[in-house]
Amino acid sequence: MKTHVPRFGFLVFLLFCVASANAADIKVMTQNQYLGADLAPILAAGDPGEFNAAVVVALQKIAASSPTARAKALAAEILKERPALVGLQEVYEFGCIPISGDPCSDSSIAGAFTDHLDDTLDALNGAYEVAATVVNMYIVPGVPFEIDGALALVSVVDRDVILRRADVSASPVDYSGICAKPSDNGCNYSEVVTASTPYGIISVERGFVAVDATVDGQAYRVVNTHLELQYPDPSNPLSEYYQAAQAFELWNFLAATTPSGSSLVLLGDMNSSPEHPAVIPGLPTPYQQFVTAGYTDAWMLRPGKAPEYTCCQLEDLSNQQSALYERIDMIFSLDAPEKVKRARVVGATVSDRTPPPGLGLWPSDHGAVTAELQF
Repeated sequence: MKTHVPRFGFLVFLLFCVASANAADIKVMTQNQYLGADLAPILAAGDPGEFNAAVVVALQKIAASSPTARAKALAAEILKERPALVGLQEVYEFGCIPISGDPCSDSSIAGAFTDHLDDTLDALNGAYEVAATVVNMYIVPGVPFEIDGALALVSVVDRDVILRRADVSASPVDYSGICAKPSDNGCNYSEVVTASTPYGIISVERGFVAVDATVDGQAYRVVNTHLELQYPDPSNPLSEYYQAAQAFELWNFLAATTPSGSSLVLLGDMNSSPEHPAVIPGLPTPYQQFVTAGYTDAWMLRPGKAPEYTCCQLEDLSNQQSALYERIDMIFSLDAPEKVKRARVVGATVSDRTPPPGLGLWPSDHGAVTAELQF
């Protein structure tokens, strides 16, 4: 007996097959690695003694946060999820140059002096490579500090980095001739917070960096950024201006420079959640700006609607249960995905903590966000 397939049904079947064949998927991740301490007391120090004390305390906290062990835990998350591209923020390197004596070897701070990027790449063991970098804060050769009369310089370098999986083709976008403040492969924002310290002005640079990538034959431009805190000066509500100005600069810059034919995906720590209200009249928050500019918040398209937050654990990362309370780490796309197959926060369960069990630390004060987008 012959089976006759209705022509209309067969046509629908063919269209489904063509659509499935043309669908393009990309899996991405964003992760703030966390430097291990709050630098605000250093920036607020009013005299050399206060500055020195704040530097030493920060170094002690960074060392106690076990940055190398945390980098291994973060790398394990990447290897488990296997995103094509990863946006990392707060990728710090701390160095130390002894001047008199050797305070760099003091047991309370020695663990702070490491390169978080090198630690991460070592743990990834060749599975991922650096695709592009923007250098933000750059304090080299460093600022002075002393412990028990021994003097040294501590250097600080902060970067945002895009990693590519080894089998993914990606190259940095050359913005050097078109952005106001080029930095390595990316750009620093025009509006940045500065702090007057006993050793001069420190600029808290923030930036963005992008790659052009091809995944399964589809072209993407993937951007990574870290915007300023909502209130870099907690005593001044108007300091919200900085992150809003940075967001305005970014989406306008991307609108002017992103080529047609590339799906634009924006990753980053936006320091701005859907719940944050605008404080300055007429100045929308970064989240509001991106949505108004036509960006889709991938999280809102995910299967299932259980709320999950991305920030923040305690400063010392020692809390036994996750304390994440707001969603400020984002995956945006300018072209609305056909669907988001999967989106979740990783690094936010007790099993993700560094060893030993029961005594370890959270890998970061932020959870990572990963999503698989289908265009």
